[in-house]
Amino acid sequence: MHIPNTVIANADDLGYNLSVNKAILYCFEQGYINSTSLMTNTSSFDETADLIHRNPVISNIGIHVDLVEGKPLTNFKEDYLDDAGNWDIKKTNKVFNPLNGAAKMAFSKEINAQVDKAVAAKISLVHLDSHLHLHTLPCFYKLFLAAAKHHKLKIRLAQTYKEGSRIKFYYRRYINNIFSKNGYNYSDHFETVEVFLQNKNLVNKKIITEVMLHPWFDPAGTLEDHYDKDTLTKWINFLRIH
Repeated sequence: MHIPNTVIANADDLGYNLSVNKAILYCFEQGYINSTSLMTNTSSFDETADLIHRNPVISNIGIHVDLVEGKPLTNFKEDYLDDAGNWDIKKTNKVFNPLNGAAKMAFSKEINAQVDKAVAAKISLVHLDSHLHLHTLPCFYKLFLAAAKHHKLKIRLAQTYKEGSRIKFYYRRYINNIFSKNGYNYSDHFETVEVFLQNKNLVNKKIITEVMLHPWFDPAGTLEDHYDKDTLTKWINFLRIH
């Protein structure tokens, strides 16, 4: 079983909970993945950092910045939280979400704080992305790119395949050109496993493609993708015949 040299198989959500952590470690050990993205604003962060240090097979680690769930790490005062002080996805995950100067500063501080927490735990980082791809939104992409440059990290592209409206496709291509300028892109393409498998025979050996997975063990102990149940199975089957 071998991941093609031109593929980055990234497991999102390392640190989300212990089931996800266990599944991601297992997938590294089995050779199903070769990259992962770490959440630092979760209650299981300390255990996750210890897991990383005890298991060097967990490699090519990036930051999975979370502006969707849980609480911010900073003393965030802007109106993007719910009454319990957690991120309010209805307010952060909006296509049209103009930020004033204070909000830009607050979000920039939070993004960098989530990176800094991993650095302080002596975790070597390679790349940067975000929970639910908020780093690709018009209001956020410049803040994330600035953080990537500051910390000398690569950044995940927006989806590079055609999906939805033509406007969405051209917008994604626009910001991907910005991300790729001066070589800050983590890959040349970013696709779902489904799209990758549909076009695997067309993959250019000179083009690096990132695919995204979400491993976890369900309550019955079955390994699957917690975002799309069948995705991980399809990926493993591909690797077995590759």
